[in-house]
Amino acid sequence: MTNTTNEISESVRQRVGDLREQIHYHNYRYYRLNDPEISDAAYDELFQELQSLEQSYPALLTPDSPTQRVGSPPLEAFRPVTHHRPMLSLESSHDPRIIEDFHRRVREAAPEVPVSYLVQPKVDGVSVELVYSDRRLRTAATRGDGLTGEDITLNVRSVAAIPRTLNADAPTRLVVRGEMFMPVQGFRTLNEQFILENKKPFANPRNAASGSLRQLDPAVTAKRPLHFFPFELSNTDELDFQTESESLEALAHWGLPVPAAALEQCSSQEEIETIHQVYNSKRDRLDYEVDGIVVKVNSLSLRIEMGTRARTPRWAVAYKFEPRREITRVEKVVAQVGRTGKLTPVALLLPVDVGGVTVSRASLHNFGEVRRLDVRPVDTVQIQRAGDVIPQVVKVITPGEPRGAQIVVPETCPICQSPVVEEGAYHRCPNRLGCPAQIHGSIRHYASRGALDIEGLGEKTIRTFLKAGLITDLASIYGLTTEKIAPLEGFGELSAKNLIEAIRNSKEPLLDRFLYALGIPNVGDKTAGDISRFFGSFAAIRDATEEELLEVEGVGPVVARAVIDFFANQEVQTELDRLLDEVTPKAMDVVEYGKTGLHGKTFVFTGTLEHFNRSEAQRRIEALGGKAVSSVSNRTDFLVHGPGAGSKLDKARDLGIQLLDEEGFLELIDKT
Repeated sequence: MTNTTNEISESVRQRVGDLREQIHYHNYRYYRLNDPEISDAAYDELFQELQSLEQSYPALLTPDSPTQRVGSPPLEAFRPVTHHRPMLSLESSHDPRIIEDFHRRVREAAPEVPVSYLVQPKVDGVSVELVYSDRRLRTAATRGDGLTGEDITLNVRSVAAIPRTLNADAPTRLVVRGEMFMPVQGFRTLNEQFILENKKPFANPRNAASGSLRQLDPAVTAKRPLHFFPFELSNTDELDFQTESESLEALAHWGLPVPAAALEQCSSQEEIETIHQVYNSKRDRLDYEVDGIVVKVNSLSLRIEMGTRARTPRWAVAYKFEPRREITRVEKVVAQVGRTGKLTPVALLLPVDVGGVTVSRASLHNFGEVRRLDVRPVDTVQIQRAGDVIPQVVKVITPGEPRGAQIVVPETCPICQSPVVEEGAYHRCPNRLGCPAQIHGSIRHYASRGALDIEGLGEKTIRTFLKAGLITDLASIYGLTTEKIAPLEGFGELSAKNLIEAIRNSKEPLLDRFLYALGIPNVGDKTAGDISRFFGSFAAIRDATEEELLEVEGVGPVVARAVIDFFANQEVQTELDRLLDEVTPKAMDVVEYGKTGLHGKTFVFTGTLEHFNRSEAQRRIEALGGKAVSSVSNRTDFLVHGPGAGSKLDKARDLGIQLLDEEGFLELIDKT
């Protein structure tokens, strides 16, 4: 059933907006901070609910929905790298029906052809892309947002498991994707060392692998016990292979550490189920974390025929294991306040071992879940851990005796005492810019590269300043001085001066970056740009009506309402007035959609740009109504190329796409 905009109830709109905000937040925790708050299973439930609502109400589907994207933008500490082609996510479930549906989809695409599946363990690590040119490792990047990753080349070159040079008979160019992981025993040894050195240990092997790859000093990465599981040759379109198993066997021959586990093949649902059961039975005996199996069509030509969705391929799925479960006792339930102000009830538990990890906390997601479970202190509960993150309470096994008091929603924020507001299924502290629990995340977001790019004001530094009482909100950043911060541990006169200079340079930001930096719910960097180019000034945005916001291309009712509610909040108004005493956002030229010569035009960038980076080039294009994409197709209007351009340039020539060097690109946008 297709629903028109007029038929959609306000409760559905609110739920969709709430789900998107939650998923964006959990993506940020998972991909950017390596510190997830919920289990994979709980995340999948949120994601599947959003997908279902968007399918039922297509008018609510927007390009910036998390169902249309993968991961999270690259960290500001690393140079962005555009992937050879998008690094997609995988449709995943522990329900056996996922394999039934997948097999049916494959048979419908190839009814007359015998099908071969490649089945691989779903290693729980960090996906990376390695680019070998002239048989030498030239670039290594994380997944990032699926289109652009973080340049971790120097760190990956220090990993002993990764060959820097391939065998002499390897092709000139190879793009290899795989999972960087830390073996369980190596993880335990590393954590034991951290504890002896009075350092905070890693929560699980995946976090340890991710943190090790994102070190600013490659020498630190070199000391970590990292391994590599190659699962795909990404540029098979440039080479002569018929199946992925052939390409992986070739990778092993050329010097990559491809294990036999990456090459297992089968041809039926029953065989897939058997392999799933085998891995599930031995998962606790493996020396690496595995949370399921990945099933892929082996034929490369059939993959092309089946194609992809916005964020997942149709030719592969992840068949996950049921979460590990254990029994323990609830000691206390507390309300935790997150970066966006959402209050999350968390059960503090009698510590229990779940799959080799000691668990002492479990998420209850929201207070509706608390009421549904009727969980109280001293209750004996079943918990489950999926993906080795903070577990969740599944059900109450035995009520406590005597029964503890029923858990209720706090009337005020436990941190700043602001009255708590109800938003759909969740409760929130509305004091976004004044609540101490939200300040750390707000400042981190405000100073990030995609926002105001205050170099040196990272997570550790913010924590130091908060602890010392030097900052209390966004405006207080501008009250920092060299004299105040130079005496702090980790600082000296020079580093203090550099940070103060970076803060001073952020006082006249571009309007769209400033708007994005405020962290308005549902307003990502693209939406902030659309709104800024429509209104032109911050004053106009702040005073905009809901009707005016709905005129902005790409802004729907949920985003418009989020902007209105943000600026209507009295605490936000007070903090904004203080912030605007220090910061003057630069006005932007108002874009009348459809009136520029580049409106609707599609650009692809390849090679090295000298005058600006990819993200800056993309911003220039979007400001003129165009868009930048990662791959060349017959729908591409312009390809901008610099030194080091590769196969994209060749493909663009074959398709007759207009080619521009960087000077030509600058000339084009200056004339528009």
